[in-house]
Amino acid sequence: MLPRQPNESLIDGLACLQAVASSGKPLGVREVARLLNLEPTRVHRLLKTLSHLGITSQTPDKKYAPGPAMHVLAAQSIFASGLIRKSLPHLEALLQYGMTVAYGVLWKENVSYLYHGGPGIPVEQALGRLGLHPASTSSIGLVLLSLLKDSEIRQIYKGKEILGYPEGVNQLLQKICEIRKQGYAVIHSPKSNTTIAVTVGNPPHSAIALSGKISSVDACRYYKILKDTASKIETE
Repeated sequence: MLPRQPNESLIDGLACLQAVASSGKPLGVREVARLLNLEPTRVHRLLKTLSHLGITSQTPDKKYAPGPAMHVLAAQSIFASGLIRKSLPHLEALLQYGMTVAYGVLWKENVSYLYHGGPGIPVEQALGRLGLHPASTSSIGLVLLSLLKDSEIRQIYKGKEILGYPEGVNQLLQKICEIRKQGYAVIHSPKSNTTIAVTVGNPPHSAIALSGKISSVDACRYYKILKDTASKIETE
């Protein structure tokens, strides 16, 4: 919920920063403006300011990419929160089950994966190797969305198509209601793996998931394993 007098410049500046950070390639002013539905002149001013601070940097063709200060902020935030430090040993312990292990947080209508790895994938590759992923098609995204009020979910998806839910937000809310009742999110796909996710933290701030050949009979077993892992992370 916005405060009574929100700082629009700060909001738009952070939106520009997030757009550049998540794109995976340098972006021009007009590209960012289109993504955010903002005036190009405003975006230009904000990106120039971020560049002055070193948070973004300009390429020779005048596009914007993450700058050195962004990497400093990322390192400082990870160190300060302790999320990776606390969770990494427990995430690696889950690899014994021969499945993909994921750990992520919710950002608007997307999931940002802090860790996404499987057997044979080195830790340095598993950390932050994936970009943003639609929350509606992620078990981690769905279980974290279930913590929000229905009105908040409606606001997040207002005027937007919802991947995996062609009938819109009411169809998504039906799935969310199911997740709230069972206490975890599961996505079954006949053509790919089954994924199960539970929340981490008290109050919850993130979620962990297992993805693999999980039968409906085994779902309860892996749910308990994930809950036990979440409890270990919380008590670190």
